[in-house]
Amino acid sequence: MDYTKVFEPDQVVFRIDLNLAHVRTPDEAVRAWLPLVTELRPVAMEFSEAHPDGLREGFLAQLLVAVPLPEGAAAGDGPAGALRSLLGTLGAPDLRVTEEARPEGREVQAEAAGASGPYGVYLVLAAVGYDPLHPEGGRQDYPDSGDDL
Repeated sequence: MDYTKVFEPDQVVFRIDLNLAHVRTPDEAVRAWLPLVTELRPVAMEFSEAHPDGLREGFLAQLLVAVPLPEGAAAGDGPAGALRSLLGTLGAPDLRVTEEARPEGREVQAEAAGASGPYGVYLVLAAVGYDPLHPEGGRQDYPDSGDDL
């Protein structure tokens, strides 16, 4: 999802990756995710059918969600508490949570080996005040061709 927005320093920003492998039609996937989308009110959402040659089956979604820091938490505390609360909402409280300090601030992520919970959560990234995939706040333009990758 290529979405650029400037977030407030007191917001926890989540990238939530979902995969419903058992559904066969877009209608089924949208109906399954609708309660979650209604509750979380993402600022952006991307929805697609899994690539036939890819690692996942069915349908994929990525949500970009911004919520206020939990009451009593400071931006320097990191988003771990908010992430654990979100995992309960996602029906996947057992996902492994890791935290990392970065120059931009603290980031946490929750990861599952497979899709977890009723919404098929397999990865959640979180950061305070910025999009965890775009810490600089915008699209990046790299002048290198990438041939060495």
